[in-house]
Amino acid sequence: MIEFELSEKEEEKCIQWKIEHSLKCKFKRKNKPVFYSYTFTPNGIGVSIEVKCSCGKKKDITCVDDW
Repeated sequence: MIEFELSEKEEEKCIQWKIEHSLKCKFKRKNKPVFYSYTFTPNGIGVSIEVKCSCGKKKDITCVDDW
């Protein structure tokens, strides 16, 4: 089994983006359910992390300082 984790910095960036995004998310304004998906992409030096809202907006929350 492969497991991925967010660092504290990445988790903070994710939470901050979700708060900012929820204020303007078209799904939330129309009272549609909002879901978030996470994409972890391993590369040669670390793992890139992207969070995506069900409305299609996404944010790279990778903290390259942790690599």
